[in-house]
Amino acid sequence: MAEQDVDKLRNEVTQLREDMRSITETLKTIAADRSEKGYDKVKEGVDQARLNARQAGKAVESQIEEKPFSSVLLTFIIGLITGLLVQSRR
Repeated sequence: MAEQDVDKLRNEVTQLREDMRSITETLKTIAADRSEKGYDKVKEGVDQARLNARQAGKAVESQIEEKPFSSVLLTFIIGLITGLLVQSRR
């Protein structure tokens, strides 16, 4: 009777080990899938940011080409204000 209980316990421990291996593999797969999806989302965000930056650069460039005097004047005023703000903090 005791030997049957020991054999039964061994079988259950073996089954438990196999179940734990299966759970571990499943968790690895889930983690890999999620990390891949996260990477894809970050890559999409970076690509979108690059596209937005290019579009903004082209918009600024075309604005400068259309109104060069206004652009120079605006740049001068922004520089003057920035200089005054930096100087007043000293």
